Amino acid sequence: MKLLFGFLFTLLLLEANSQTSFSPENILGYKIGTQFTRHERVVNYFEKLESAFPKQVRIDPYGQTNEKRNLFLTIIASEENFKRIEEIRMNHLKNDPSENVAIVWLSYNVHGNESSGTEAAMQTAYELLTQQKELLKNTIVIMDPCLNPDGRERYVNFFYQYGANPVNVSRISADHNEPWPGGRANHYLFDLNRDWAWLTQIESKQRIKIYNQWLPHVHVDFHEQAINEPYYFPPAAEPYHEVITKWQRDFQKEIGKNHAKYFDKAGWLYFSKEIFDLLYPSYGDTYPTYNGAIGMTYEQGGSGRAGLAVLTNTGDTLTLSDRVAHHVITGISTVEVSSEKCKKLIDEYQQFATKKKFTYQSYLLDGNAPNLGDLLKLMDQHEISYSNALPNNTVKGFDYFTSKESTYKTKEGDVIICTNQLKGTFINVLFEPKTELSDSLTYDLTAWSLPYAYGISTIALGPLLEGKKYANKTIENQLNESNYAYLCKWNNLNSAKFLTRLLSNNIAVSFSETSFEINKSTYEKGTLIIMRGQNKQADFDKSITKIANEIGVELQSISSGMVDKGKDLGSSLVKNIPRQRIGVLIGAATSSLSAGEIWHFFEQEIKLGVSLIMEEDLSSALDEIDVLFIPEGDYTPDFSVNNWVDEGGKLIVMGNAAASFVNDEIYGLDLKKEELDTLNKTISYENSERNEISKTIAGAIYGCEFDNSNPLCFGYNQTYFTLRLTPELYTLKEGLTPFKIKATDALIAGFSGAFVKNKQASAMITGIESKGKGCVIYLLDNPLFRGFWQNGKLQIMNAVYFVNQQ
Repeated sequence: MKLLFGFLFTLLLLEANSQTSFSPENILGYKIGTQFTRHERVVNYFEKLESAFPKQVRIDPYGQTNEKRNLFLTIIASEENFKRIEEIRMNHLKNDPSENVAIVWLSYNVHGNESSGTEAAMQTAYELLTQQKELLKNTIVIMDPCLNPDGRERYVNFFYQYGANPVNVSRISADHNEPWPGGRANHYLFDLNRDWAWLTQIESKQRIKIYNQWLPHVHVDFHEQAINEPYYFPPAAEPYHEVITKWQRDFQKEIGKNHAKYFDKAGWLYFSKEIFDLLYPSYGDTYPTYNGAIGMTYEQGGSGRAGLAVLTNTGDTLTLSDRVAHHVITGISTVEVSSEKCKKLIDEYQQFATKKKFTYQSYLLDGNAPNLGDLLKLMDQHEISYSNALPNNTVKGFDYFTSKESTYKTKEGDVIICTNQLKGTFINVLFEPKTELSDSLTYDLTAWSLPYAYGISTIALGPLLEGKKYANKTIENQLNESNYAYLCKWNNLNSAKFLTRLLSNNIAVSFSETSFEINKSTYEKGTLIIMRGQNKQADFDKSITKIANEIGVELQSISSGMVDKGKDLGSSLVKNIPRQRIGVLIGAATSSLSAGEIWHFFEQEIKLGVSLIMEEDLSSALDEIDVLFIPEGDYTPDFSVNNWVDEGGKLIVMGNAAASFVNDEIYGLDLKKEELDTLNKTISYENSERNEISKTIAGAIYGCEFDNSNPLCFGYNQTYFTLRLTPELYTLKEGLTPFKIKATDALIAGFSGAFVKNKQASAMITGIESKGKGCVIYLLDNPLFRGFWQNGKLQIMNAVYFVNQQ
């Protein structure tokens, strides 16, 4: 092995081996691991390396965060490989048989308060350019020093405010206890390590563009975990997804053995094959894995509680220098093994990229599905190709909505996504109806299939289905200055965006609580009605059509308020939609992730501003809002909120926040008590963890039924599928349950524990409780969870605009 043990102990001391101007200590003015480095200084450090090694280092900016911090890659290569770096990249993407350089991508600090990662990135880059430069003869190393600068700066600023001097290792010290919301998440409080596949966040969207330009052979995601945990490195724990190749499994073992050699020599504790599995597709290890890389997570003890030094349960002092040293060793060791196994890495990747055989090779999507456009945007971001189906072709395959084999006749506009492309494995993972579990003891969700998440009727087909070039649909609405009204169907988020834009432009909009027919066309409940008589603006028609064309909704023009069937447009069942002032409760009792989901949804998707209201300011803020979201969390009921609801306020309670409204004298929500005893009272200690998961649901998909006359259900015309995260069963003493789980055959995909699996029949997943002039809306299966359950988001807008509308 080329990695010298002398270097190992040099790292332990974190001393530069020369006084050259580009060493971290000389550039930063302190040894790596003795201070936290602010983001602008990290950027400056890598710029200095680029200047010092212009023939070996290149900085590739790839965007900015919400808080305008730079996102960038640092590419490091030997001088010879650097000269032909674009040739190497293109040869790799073309699967050129002459390819002979392995591409290793190292990602740091996706969680902002796991702050040793960025410090380790600087030291690792320096070592690769000096002591370990021999490893670059047949490797290119791409480093992303900080995937989450906004979160990291939140943590670093906190530490510089409260960090003790001299260092205090006691965990009671303020610098070991971050205030809400902490530095883990990004600006919008999203966990970026759950967003690789869904691309809801600006950091993820920008990163994936440049990732797809490289598609590395190896990808490492550097993390931190609790302070008392030893270092974790691969091989990963079960379950592995079944598409993961034998080679990808074997290489993890090779990596683990190499790391273990150095950790054994230094006497450092570590573990592998536990906790961190390879299943859920939106992680920094699984996303690369499903795209052909050896994707791996490394976890160092530390995170936001560790500071510069902290006392662990064993009485040892864990320092930032220790944490950095461990990450540097595993980073260099990864490049070392990649260099040694270069040819095998390349050969196996090329086989992965070309040999794809799955149970289903084509997915046929309904061309009329309201959310199809949103799904195709996601495919575009992942550079997944698709085509239109040839019409009038009879096919047979698995029908997602019926869970049966069905015969289907294709029509114009239907879309085909096939697996015979570079991203074929990833497509299979995203679309497969059910994910097979090799072990039910898993770290995250066990179901995510996109046809259910987007509510798109889909047929999975065994053979490849021939199609034709996709024809992009464009909507170009025309002015009609003599009409009575414009109509817009309410069936997806574009409808909601359109409504929001109209209201923000002071255009009066109404909706119908009943279906109606006019000019031989049927308009379902929730249809938006923009009447000329209620809008006196001189540019009324121009404004309406401009907004509709920009958002991409189709308008229908009608010449009369008298309908052919149903209620005329002057009926009391056609109601005006007022602008809504929305508040989101935040603070120590609140799940920051849930608060961020709501905040991001309104600001970035709907383009509607909301007020983030701290718990201590809530009473004084209520007079200035119409709708209050209670994110997931654990609360003490606020009596000022009760009075506000009585007077007409709308309270929307998300997910597990409902538990705070149970058995209260004011609210009518009950939690059904189940006997949560063990299934086997003689269970052994070693099996106790597995016994406990029999009482849980690990992100399973359930089919639902709903009352389409209820305003919360407007826009849903077919079966709705919910992502169920917990098994709790709630009931309302008085109220409505617009969505509930089907009475039979409800479980579609994912793990549901033996004890709770059959108890979910007819479970309430949404509830509406009237209270005085206002109401409480319970969204028990949080439809904004991680921002990817697209078909659930219309529930949010229905709750805001339609429910309890007088």
